Amino acid sequence: MKKHTVTAALAGLLVLSSAVPALAAEAKPATGIQVWVDGKKEAYKIAPIVRNKQVLIPLRQLASSLGIPLDSKHITFNTARQSTTIRYDQATVVLVSGSPEAQINGIKVPLSTSTILTKQGVTYVPVDVIKEAWGKQVIWDPASQTVQIGVSNKDKVIEIVKSFETGDTKAAETWISKDQYIQHNLSFASGRDTLLQGISQSKGANVQVEIQRVIQDGNYVAVHYKESIAGKTSIVFDIFRFDSNGKIVEHWDNMQDSAPANPSGHTMIDGTTQITDLNQTETNKTLIRKFVDDVLVGKNRAALESYYNGDHYIQHNPLFGDGVSNLKQAFSAAGSQGSPFGYDQVHMVIGEGNFVLVVSELTSSKGTSAAVYDLFRVENGKVAEHWDVVQEVPAKTEWKNTNGKF
Repeated sequence: MKKHTVTAALAGLLVLSSAVPALAAEAKPATGIQVWVDGKKEAYKIAPIVRNKQVLIPLRQLASSLGIPLDSKHITFNTARQSTTIRYDQATVVLVSGSPEAQINGIKVPLSTSTILTKQGVTYVPVDVIKEAWGKQVIWDPASQTVQIGVSNKDKVIEIVKSFETGDTKAAETWISKDQYIQHNLSFASGRDTLLQGISQSKGANVQVEIQRVIQDGNYVAVHYKESIAGKTSIVFDIFRFDSNGKIVEHWDNMQDSAPANPSGHTMIDGTTQITDLNQTETNKTLIRKFVDDVLVGKNRAALESYYNGDHYIQHNPLFGDGVSNLKQAFSAAGSQGSPFGYDQVHMVIGEGNFVLVVSELTSSKGTSAAVYDLFRVENGKVAEHWDVVQEVPAKTEWKNTNGKF
């Protein structure tokens, strides 16, 4: 998720009108604008403003609405630069008065209009920075003069996945499209109603869900978790695609029975969880895609070591221990049996910061298709950690929908 920061002496410093650009004097409060955050109407003492047909909201009031503490640790102000820095939830956001862009974790992101610092000492921020920095849904309706700031797509996914513990369908009814839900879990018919039935039926079934990792890439959110049903435990990846209105319109998943710890003592779900290096997302996605295409699809084993930092490699696959040397032995063993291990094709790559999830397809030992979800953690430009889940694709005669696994 993404967020911002302002300064401790903000109240006093902002009164320095001599440092305010001329355009700030033209900013006039709008009347009648309503701001709703997560379904709750906010009562702002200072009204939002409209500039270039875009809404800007007073920073301090908006921070309070979103739960950002108003202290120097989270919000700082630089008088000389007329910049505001917001540090919150693994994101650092810099906004400069008069600039139509934000710097989010070192990356310049264009905004709909410029941040404004007024002569009255009020910093107004474009409402779309909330989406860019926090991943929340933001809708501005000029006709009704209403700004809706919604639950982040990550939080929506968490609510839906956790609903299988309670059997409560409210989250799914709220966040999943009623008419456009495409289902790729072949055990369910397509459409929302079948999923709602599945959630309802889980009530009282002693379902337990332990979410470990959630990553977001544009309109896609992937979640990695352990699920226990009546004592049987599985490791699961879910991927949800959202439309522009913040509704879930498509879903993929992959699951595998949980296995005992591997030779290095790692389980299929434990390990690093913190998302870092958000400014390296695209670089890391490119690296992992190249690795998979080169080594796993292209079977170029000679290039294997170039993607790792020596033998340093944490492995969560239940069959193998840590280290690139163990991976090389596994590939060698597969090759000695006359059928070098490799993937047929890559279907999807989703990444956020140091985590990259790759959805691939391979031909199983039985000659049938199997889906592989590989989650990689990248550190300093090298593959550092790996989790995976493998599931055979059932015969078409068993499919409950025609959308396919991928």
